[in-house]
Amino acid sequence: MSRGGVHADLADVPADELLHRPRGVDAVTGAAVWTAHLTAYGALAEVGRLAPGDHAVITAASSPVGLAAVRTARRLGAIPIALTRTGAKAERLRAAGAAEVVATDEGGAADRVLELTGGRGAAVVLDPVAGPALAETARTVAPGGTLVVYGWLAGPAPLPMNWPLNIHGFAVDHITDHPDRFRRARAFIESGLASGALVPDVDRVFDLADMARAHHHLESGARFGKVVVTVDH
Repeated sequence: MSRGGVHADLADVPADELLHRPRGVDAVTGAAVWTAHLTAYGALAEVGRLAPGDHAVITAASSPVGLAAVRTARRLGAIPIALTRTGAKAERLRAAGAAEVVATDEGGAADRVLELTGGRGAAVVLDPVAGPALAETARTVAPGGTLVVYGWLAGPAPLPMNWPLNIHGFAVDHITDHPDRFRRARAFIESGLASGALVPDVDRVFDLADMARAHHHLESGARFGKVVVTVDH
């Protein structure tokens, strides 16, 4: 989408960047599934090596990637802890599979995560926010664990250099540009869709003519899951 652009009723893209929609998946679900779930699987399984019984902290948990990560962690046998700004979305996050929900606006989020993990911290922390709070987020990583940063919603961040952890910058190209990783990711996601373990959360659907409204809704912070734009031909 960064190279070719997709805000149009027709898009010209390379054939090798297209995927067949899995059997039984409708067009809206198909549009919602791939970027979020490829990112979640790649960060947690391929980079973080998340194992059964591990804790995974997922910030911005009501975002499409956050929700995909909650379900992906569950499917890997791990224990997802969802971080979100307020408690308003807590019940929906628990329904999506979060073992615990921590509201960051209430303060003390890192201490709460350490309490929930018996003082150890999480094996993997997945964060798209970064910014000045990244050093505090890093406190939730277990010694020797992995902090995966896949976005910069709050801008550049100081690196937490005084904590024994691994820090990875991640983009979905880490999966899509490597055939073996891509094959494993597709198998994981397609089998999860078929079993019902992975369910893309679609917040709202807009027509292409309402693209401006779709962007305003994205920027409002009110969404829970993916915003999809459709085109009628």
